[in-house]
Amino acid sequence: MTTLSRIRGPVRRGLDLAGSLALLVVLVVVSALGMAGLPALGSVLNPGDGVWRLSADAGGANPEDITLPDLTKPVTISFEDNGLAHVDARTDLDLFRSIGYLHARFRLFQMDLTRRQANGELAEVIGPDALESDRFERDLGLRRAAERDWNAMPGDDPARAVLTAYSSGINTAIRQLGDDDRLPTQFTMLDYAPREWTPVDTLAVQRLVGQKISYDSQGVLMSYAEQALGNKVFKAWFPDVPANVQHPYDKGPFTKKPLEALPVTADPGPVDQSKGGSDTVGAPAAPAPADSSAVALSAGLKPLEERLDRLPEGAVNAMGHSNSWVVAGSRTESGKPILSADPHLPHSLPSIWYQVEGTSPGYHFSGATTPGIPVPLLGKTDKFSWGLTASQRPTTLYYVEKTDRARPDQFYWRGAWRDVAVIDEPIKVRGADTENHQVRLTAHGPILQVEGRTMSVWWAGVLPSDNLDSILGMLRSTTVDQFHESLRGWATPALNFSYANAEGDIAMFNVGVAPQVASHLPTLPLPGDGTADVVGTIAYDELPASVNPPEGYIESSNQREVPGDYPYQYSTSYNFVVHGWKDAEVVARLTAGDKISLADSARLQTDWHDNNARQLIPAMLKALEGDKLSPTERRVADLMSTWDFNATPDAVQPAFFDSFKNRLSWATFAPWWTHYHVKQNPGEYLLPRNPDAGAWANETLRATVLDWVLNDPDNPFFSTPDGTKRDATDVLQEAFHQTVKQTVGKYGEDFAGWRYDSYQSVLFPSLMGLSSLDRGPYPWGGNPRTVNTSVGTRDDEKGNPLSNLATAGPTWRMDVDWGTGEQGTVFPAGQSENPMSPWYDNGIPLWMKGRLWPMREGEEIETVHTVRWKVTP
Repeated sequence: MTTLSRIRGPVRRGLDLAGSLALLVVLVVVSALGMAGLPALGSVLNPGDGVWRLSADAGGANPEDITLPDLTKPVTISFEDNGLAHVDARTDLDLFRSIGYLHARFRLFQMDLTRRQANGELAEVIGPDALESDRFERDLGLRRAAERDWNAMPGDDPARAVLTAYSSGINTAIRQLGDDDRLPTQFTMLDYAPREWTPVDTLAVQRLVGQKISYDSQGVLMSYAEQALGNKVFKAWFPDVPANVQHPYDKGPFTKKPLEALPVTADPGPVDQSKGGSDTVGAPAAPAPADSSAVALSAGLKPLEERLDRLPEGAVNAMGHSNSWVVAGSRTESGKPILSADPHLPHSLPSIWYQVEGTSPGYHFSGATTPGIPVPLLGKTDKFSWGLTASQRPTTLYYVEKTDRARPDQFYWRGAWRDVAVIDEPIKVRGADTENHQVRLTAHGPILQVEGRTMSVWWAGVLPSDNLDSILGMLRSTTVDQFHESLRGWATPALNFSYANAEGDIAMFNVGVAPQVASHLPTLPLPGDGTADVVGTIAYDELPASVNPPEGYIESSNQREVPGDYPYQYSTSYNFVVHGWKDAEVVARLTAGDKISLADSARLQTDWHDNNARQLIPAMLKALEGDKLSPTERRVADLMSTWDFNATPDAVQPAFFDSFKNRLSWATFAPWWTHYHVKQNPGEYLLPRNPDAGAWANETLRATVLDWVLNDPDNPFFSTPDGTKRDATDVLQEAFHQTVKQTVGKYGEDFAGWRYDSYQSVLFPSLMGLSSLDRGPYPWGGNPRTVNTSVGTRDDEKGNPLSNLATAGPTWRMDVDWGTGEQGTVFPAGQSENPMSPWYDNGIPLWMKGRLWPMREGEEIETVHTVRWKVTP
């Protein structure tokens, strides 16, 4: 969610260079920058010296008397020693006005870059290297959607008043910081000042948050495999329901009811019905010209993938997100529900979260806010606690439009050629002329690439949505039914809301639109001729849900929420990066028989047991029973037989398994990739580049090959295309021998050198993309399949994924026991964006140790040392 947690190649270099040049001017440094860039200014950028020490916001917080002109009554803002903030207001709007001021005081630069990415305005301060991001966001239409939402809000809408108050608080902080020459140092580095904040900025940021967890390119990516393999083989390898054991939280029974309406195009741009788009669903299309399907598909995908690969990290969703579970009182030591939640996203400094307790006559909440948005996205009230996980069902639909080079401004839809609608979007570029960018829209949405054959996108993220109204209503709800009803207007992103209350109720609700299309699978690119238009969405009351189930727990860790008999188009195995490994561990732990305490639940969040290894290693050892092993191989087999499947930093077995799981997929499928002539995608992450490399396809195939090993050992795909007969035992043995050779060659015969943390580490990257402001890397454990997830999002200099440098994982942890009153949180960063602040990274040590900060509320904060701001009108 953070704007620049990782900037790919040229954009990051542009940011480094721009910051260096600005500092040269500000500090009157006379030196030859040349091509060396930042190294010439290393001492200046060191967080312990130079410009950071000069910053007025280098400390945490001191007592202050503050004036907010639009405030109606006095407000008290308190800070614990760790930086956690508490706002006590006497009116509801003063609460949100004060949160705006608070966000801006500690995260203004982060907020400004976030809104610039959402609005497509990064190039204005970074330069030409940010243009691709700006073009993409202008095409996608977050700003258009935000402006539409704001203009459509009634004058008496509570959300309108909250947005206005929040913006007022931010702008007061901007003016005060500017007048006192106390703007964050990053603005000096980039040599610009933030403009006034508007409610539309918040609505755009809100949609960017949704984009980062819901806009994806899996359909385009997997179509490379589907086209080459053919539907039958593709389905065998990549089934709708992942092949390993699943634990859906809504088990049915289900009924199929009429769909609710959705527009054919989600984008709010001006598409004339007579010339292209339509706001309603029409009759089936006439047949398109003969070459509009497969030929158009293959021609249109490559340029789109190349373009998506050049965007900043996080602009396109590429990982599973989060854990949350609720345990009923029947299974807890306290006799009341426990809720645990930890969203998994890219790490960053500052954090994507800012924790705050808010108190006013109409609200009392504690939780994780995102700077730029006035309400908590996860947290608790006096009545209930809630968490979030992303639902990976498809809400990004790609259409391969039928076009003709002789008709460069038209597309074929529903039996006729239609004109492309055009929106002029001038993009200001620092150090260069303004770019006259044009957004081009078909009946389905914006065109992301025009090369004779084109691809357009229908994305739920720009549909009208009353998310802020939903959260405001949710915060005031007092029953589980009111909680569910408050989210009825939530359109995007698709999420699972977990719930537990003081009365003993537990629940999980899937919310957000679920587009359904005619006659095609929405998880792969669709023909744009009208035969695959959106025909509606699953009705809200038919979406996955569970309330007080008899088993006494509900769990979501990005598994499929429903079984295969769910009667609507839903997710497939290739919509997910995680296929039930995490939730299998959680379910096993929650059902072990012992009563659960808050400490137990918090420990589970930090668990590194690998469920894939738990199932696969016994099968490997059994396959080796009749095999001839060398002395070294026998030692490795004995070593693996003693493993408890815990991928801890000091363990040696995870280093072997990390390679074995990849080599098993390689041994099984690599001959078939070649046989079917499956092409690598331009970003080269669909297929493994070598036997030891992970890849997107492998994440699904791990479940598929495990199912074959356990339940179909003679599956024909264990054999090779040249007719060589093999079974599961043969492939397991082959993968084992290869892995021993590779691991010994890499780490040596001394198994002590195989410690997992010898190459597995975690890094917390800075927002500025400057390594001197990063924290880490630190020795670490886990992997993408463990409950405590470790995910690599960076590439090396050759473009190869650094899968063992974790830069994503749990970004916030919360645990609440409604029986004992115990509650705690932690996040791997701090409340401040200033590297000289004690609140920049103070959460990292606790997070790494699996410890929590007490979640203090109300009078409880009087028991600890606090700093107070007295805020008056």
